Amino acid sequence: MTHPITRRDFLKAAALGAGAVVLAGCKFPQRFVVLEPYVSPPEEQLSGQATWYASICRMCPAGCGIVVRTMNGRAVKIEGNPEHPLNQGKLCARGQAGLQLLYHPDRLRSAVLQSKRGSRGFTAISWNEAINTLTSKLQAAGSSVAIFGNTTLSGHLYSLFKLFCGAVGAPAPVLFDLHSELNGLNALKDVNQALFGSAALSLYDLSNADLVLSFGADFLGSSDSQVYYGSQYGHFRRQDLAKRGYLVQLESKMSITGAMADLWLPIRPGSEGLLAQAIAYLIASKSIGQPDRIERARSLVKEVDINAIASLSDLPVEKIEHLARLFGTLEHPVAIPAGSLAGLPEGLEVLSAVQMLNVMAGLNNVALTPAAPSPLLEMLQPSAFSEVQSLVADMNSGKVQVLVIAGANPVYELPPKIGFSEAMEKVPFVVSFNPLVDETSVFADLIIPDRTYLEGWGYQVVNPSPGISIVGSQQPVVTPLYGSLAAGDVWLTVAKALPATVQNLPWIDEVAYIKEMITQLPPGSLGGSGAEVLWERFQQHGGWWYGSIPAPAADQPVIQAPAPTLPATQYQGDQAEYPFHLHLFMPDLLGDGSAASLPWLQGSPDPMTTVCWQTWVEINPDTALEIGVKDGDIVKITSPHGEIEAIVYTYPAIRPDTVAVPAGQGHSDLGRYARERGANPMQLVGVPVDPESRLNWTNLRVKITRTGKRAHQALFEYKPGVQENFVNQGAPGS
Repeated sequence: MTHPITRRDFLKAAALGAGAVVLAGCKFPQRFVVLEPYVSPPEEQLSGQATWYASICRMCPAGCGIVVRTMNGRAVKIEGNPEHPLNQGKLCARGQAGLQLLYHPDRLRSAVLQSKRGSRGFTAISWNEAINTLTSKLQAAGSSVAIFGNTTLSGHLYSLFKLFCGAVGAPAPVLFDLHSELNGLNALKDVNQALFGSAALSLYDLSNADLVLSFGADFLGSSDSQVYYGSQYGHFRRQDLAKRGYLVQLESKMSITGAMADLWLPIRPGSEGLLAQAIAYLIASKSIGQPDRIERARSLVKEVDINAIASLSDLPVEKIEHLARLFGTLEHPVAIPAGSLAGLPEGLEVLSAVQMLNVMAGLNNVALTPAAPSPLLEMLQPSAFSEVQSLVADMNSGKVQVLVIAGANPVYELPPKIGFSEAMEKVPFVVSFNPLVDETSVFADLIIPDRTYLEGWGYQVVNPSPGISIVGSQQPVVTPLYGSLAAGDVWLTVAKALPATVQNLPWIDEVAYIKEMITQLPPGSLGGSGAEVLWERFQQHGGWWYGSIPAPAADQPVIQAPAPTLPATQYQGDQAEYPFHLHLFMPDLLGDGSAASLPWLQGSPDPMTTVCWQTWVEINPDTALEIGVKDGDIVKITSPHGEIEAIVYTYPAIRPDTVAVPAGQGHSDLGRYARERGANPMQLVGVPVDPESRLNWTNLRVKITRTGKRAHQALFEYKPGVQENFVNQGAPGS
């Protein structure tokens, strides 16, 4: 039977565990940094002098290490942690903008109830009332509970959710985020399982490579580990003995990586896998390159029609032969597949064809992520899209009585045709832990805002990693604002009131759970002995890692796998009605849109176009002239599944048969800086009919229609004629 939990009981339980925010081996007398004015300041803090705390970034799933500068208890600067083996002191713009999430003016300052979903009529309630409300709903739901999260969750929170679901007989939590989906992480994991016998993600070692052959992979842009590749790229360009790596980029629209390439080749979308097979076949059939590479190629590839592939890809045979010669003869080549290849119907086969080039090269520059260093630590992986569809089906059929949203924003990130918001209407009770009201939590009955990652505890098993085990340490660098509660503490408190879960979740609070998990690790990089020493050094150094990044092994075993047979790409939309290929991409700053709430990122110019605050569509100037549009025109982009409007940006480095639209904008919620800006291109994406199929977005065709409207372009560059046209015509701004 449910019994009420008072605020006093909650605080009493939270105070029992002993913990410390650690810097250089010193302890605070409590678990959080105290805001000024100090009555009795911590010993290691002096007024006017900065103190630094190590933690991990949560602005994307990569898990970079950070150090946060605090002054008198306030966080003022975020930088990369030089000790962390993934990012080695580097940090991207999104990571540095995390301060604005902490101090965002639209953060919820208390738990709230909503009398009518979608009304945005929130009533503030006490934390105690929120916990008791959630407890009673979960008690009544039994096993009819579903949890939807994303891969930026702390591993400990996912574990607590999973333990709860196991205890009550509910399905395991579903994890989905657009960042992982557009980077093709699930598909790449399945390909590696088939090729190498390990369902692990891979990172590519550029520092020891002399050739990078990128099949559309924007690894210097918004990739699965952007900061890691940025650091690697510096080593790639400045090698020993004055060597300089050679970068070839194959893609339909120039990306940030393409702009840095030595050779940029605009190929037809969907031809990447065929080109990979053609390169391998030429190495095998014409004995191009090193003997071991030729031998592997002959055992792996099948005969292909080089002339047909040249025609399909719009790449001359001579260019394909040049690429084969480079890959066959250079000492340390590596091929990198784009995550977007997973969005093709034949995505697994295409990714396999590219990865097969690395098998031919001996896998010397491919690092597979090792398993979690302890079975007690969760390595978060995105769920298969079929699991998302199954959850929606369960919601529609009434099998879900309570839906818990933690970190994710499926109403925004999923294609509308999946019907997630409509399915939510069939769920009697929805609770969200998101600290900002987003497109999903606006349909929640109860919101218990979680702390941001700069206020909370956690850990992350880095995935993908550069071949070593890395567990990042998340710790609070400031006192939680507004007295907010940690989702993990709320969940443990609720579990103690439910007979089914009280035995499975016995920890007094989330710090006690994290400490128990971490202190069972071997010393690793931290050295020393004893649980307390390991725990304090885990916080002090920003994590735990085992050994150093391994050097490439020349005799690394290679699995002999048959070459995939590539079917012809089936496009969504008839070419006569939808003449353009759609290139959907994540911009460098806003990424998948989860960072659109931050004005630093909204107002920063896109590195390739200098556009900010807007959704634009990149069109080749010749194509723009042909269809009668120019910079600043608003056009309608229509796919077989939906339509959006965007501002034209003429871009010469894109194929005439392709248009490109960035993700990240088009929010109806997520705070004042994100709301009602641009369009969400996921509205153009359909949902596979076959429940076992993957989400396809790379094979979309669209049409462009003039609307007769114009808008000022928010640019940090001068484009001749654009500004003058507005002045002369008096066009309205937006």
